[in-house]
Amino acid sequence: MASGAAAAARRLLLLRHRRRHLVPNHHFSSSSADEVLDGGRVKIFDRDLKRRHRDRAAWAMRETDPLVDAVADNLLDRLEDCRKAFPSALCLGGSAGAVRRSLRGRGGIEKLTMMDMSVDMVNRWRELESATEDGPEMNFIVGDEEYLPIKENSQDLIMSCLGLHWTNDLPGAMIQCRLALKPDGLFLAAILGGETLKGTKNCMHYCSNGT
Repeated sequence: MASGAAAAARRLLLLRHRRRHLVPNHHFSSSSADEVLDGGRVKIFDRDLKRRHRDRAAWAMRETDPLVDAVADNLLDRLEDCRKAFPSALCLGGSAGAVRRSLRGRGGIEKLTMMDMSVDMVNRWRELESATEDGPEMNFIVGDEEYLPIKENSQDLIMSCLGLHWTNDLPGAMIQCRLALKPDGLFLAAILGGETLKGTKNCMHYCSNGT
């Protein structure tokens, strides 16, 4: 079942990439905002601008943040519901620093890779980690969730805390996460939900195994 799901995910991802070359780039206007068709995909977010925002946020980042720490802690509670361990884990952008702070040995993680599209953010995480004596083996990479630079079947666990809502192609990003997971791997994410700004919901959690 796992191999069939992976094959289906590859076919869907390949189809998405092919469609990018079928529609020429052009601009169009809407009543709310200008959106750009980037090779067949609607470009809602300017990822280069987002990267610059992340660079600036790296130097304004506090050592703790009650809001994101609460979301990360709630997300990681899901690991305590799992009986298996996840030796290799990948944490994507967003509030990955809060995930690292809240990990506290949960999930049996032996090797943790933290990824962000901002070089400054990755360097900031590396500096903070140098002051930490315990915890899993750490790796840091610069990468974009929309073009995940991770080998297939290489991760037991992939986590994203308050980061995926900035992607233009969320289904495509999740397909790539699925391909990066080992069979029976786990995907955990917390993203902002539709009622967040109204105060009725703080976030929407999504959990999935790799099968």
